[in-house]
Amino acid sequence: MAFMKQAKTEDEIKKMTVKQVKEAYNTLAADYNHLIEFDYYYCHCCNTFQSKSNFYQSKTNASGYFHMCKKCTLKAATDYNKKDNTYKDNREKTINVLRMMDKPFDDSLYNNLLRAVKADVGERSIETAWQKMIVALSSLPQYKDMTFANSDFGTHTESIDDDNDEEIKELIKTGRKRFGKYPSEELYFLEKEYEDWVTRYPCDNKAQEELFKRVCFKQLEIDRATKANRDTKDLDKSLQDLLGSLGIKPNQNSGDSLVNQLSFDQMIEKWEEEKPIPEPEGVFKDIDKIGMLIDVFFRGHMAKMMDIKTCFSTIYEKFMSKYTVTKPQYDEGEDSETLFNKIFGAEADRELNDS
Repeated sequence: MAFMKQAKTEDEIKKMTVKQVKEAYNTLAADYNHLIEFDYYYCHCCNTFQSKSNFYQSKTNASGYFHMCKKCTLKAATDYNKKDNTYKDNREKTINVLRMMDKPFDDSLYNNLLRAVKADVGERSIETAWQKMIVALSSLPQYKDMTFANSDFGTHTESIDDDNDEEIKELIKTGRKRFGKYPSEELYFLEKEYEDWVTRYPCDNKAQEELFKRVCFKQLEIDRATKANRDTKDLDKSLQDLLGSLGIKPNQNSGDSLVNQLSFDQMIEKWEEEKPIPEPEGVFKDIDKIGMLIDVFFRGHMAKMMDIKTCFSTIYEKFMSKYTVTKPQYDEGEDSETLFNKIFGAEADRELNDS
């Protein structure tokens, strides 16, 4: 009990007022009551006795609680900056602390929570992925009987690209407006699924919007149940009923009827993704040279007219040179008599001979 509050000495009591003695007694009595009721536990890191609410539960310790308080655990699982009292997530430290607690590390969950923390800039209640993760591991049923031996470290560590921060924030913000107040990782899932559904199928009125929202919620429930190894038969049936209400169950739609429900832009997107137009064979590739004519007589002519030097003006000049007559140029350096003879010499000789 070296780190518990100690009783005042006789000399100290003599110097205190009645009110101060009362306060000291109440404080010491409160600590004593906590101890005998097993509500106080000792943190081996900061060497203090604290209420058990300040400790995480742990099956590996006889007391039923982890040997470090929550604040010390947070410092151990993250990069703590003493100067500004901030915490930055550190994957390896998080894994080490979970190893000590004998709790599983889930690579996918951790990376999703990192994204959620990046997106929740306005929510100051929980600031690190570690705090979100320990809550998830302690409360979600799929992790109830799992230990560190059940950890999934993934094939690689995903990094959060700062360029995508705004996109993620905007997606979660939109999801919050559409679905309400849910954890950020769930809003991210719901909004992504909703966008996928309304992109693939027509959604022209509020009734369809609401049904698609219910489909997304049902998908989230199925995902949770699957991770918890629970039966999803009833959930699957509910999902099928919702799809039936929308008229998009697989057995309700042939390929043609699905196309008939799509808007024109959705049909074009479907064709481009599933069966794009192939490259034409050689004999059908611009047999009228229409592309070349546009480059010459539209782009090239405009560039030439505006005296802009581009590749199109060059193409225009080369093409038109075949149909252009160039006036002969007179070189003053050339002998004028030679030039005269070339032009008029033969005719002049005939006239002289005739005379």
